[in-house]
Amino acid sequence: MDFSAFRYALGTTNSAKKSAVQMATGTEPACLSVPSGISDQPMSEEETVEGAINRAKTVYKQIPGSDIGLGLEGGLTYDSQHRQWYLISVCAAWNGAELYIGKGLSFPIPNQAAERIQQENVELSTIIDEWSGMTNSNHQGGAYGLLTENRIRRADVFRYAVLAAITPFLSPYYK
Repeated sequence: MDFSAFRYALGTTNSAKKSAVQMATGTEPACLSVPSGISDQPMSEEETVEGAINRAKTVYKQIPGSDIGLGLEGGLTYDSQHRQWYLISVCAAWNGAELYIGKGLSFPIPNQAAERIQQENVELSTIIDEWSGMTNSNHQGGAYGLLTENRIRRADVFRYAVLAAITPFLSPYYK
């Protein structure tokens, strides 16, 4: 499959997300920061997917000549059976007629981070910046990078979400 056959519009200027699209497609996406229409820290899979869809559809409309609009959204979701919060990464791909959702790795976050997010109404990226001593860690390795000592980085996780979302546009098995 030739993922470079399309012109991609990405609904963010976040460098980790841009890198994810570059790794997945071999192309440079046109980037534009567009609103997600959801909270700054999504707290459910449904809200995270909604934000990704909103970004994909908005950027597709706002960047003329794009074949596929991509919305990448990170969020949290709670597994009540195992009493664990997970960091999730979602990509929505929209071509004006078809919408596909790709999901990356679900990664457990430390309970102390989840408690702070709920009690103090802060974003996970704020906590990761504090713990790492970095600024804008979400443009780099993010929580994944800090927690795994860079064995997994934010761009890596989003890369697979992008591949999952755009594959149906190219694979003959979806036709």
